[in-house]
Amino acid sequence: MDFKKIIRFKIGSETWEMPLGVLLLLGGITLALMVLGGILGFEFGKSVR
Repeated sequence: MDFKKIIRFKIGSETWEMPLGVLLLLGGITLALMVLGGILGFEFGKSVR
């Protein structure tokens, strides 16, 4: 897999270019933070009555 391949995508009227490795890294960090936030939110909701 070529992690240096440039991926082009459009958000609104802006065209973005990003290496595949950076895009995967950002996606992984995002997913990790979402899972951690869900777990912490569940534990906080369980402890508060």
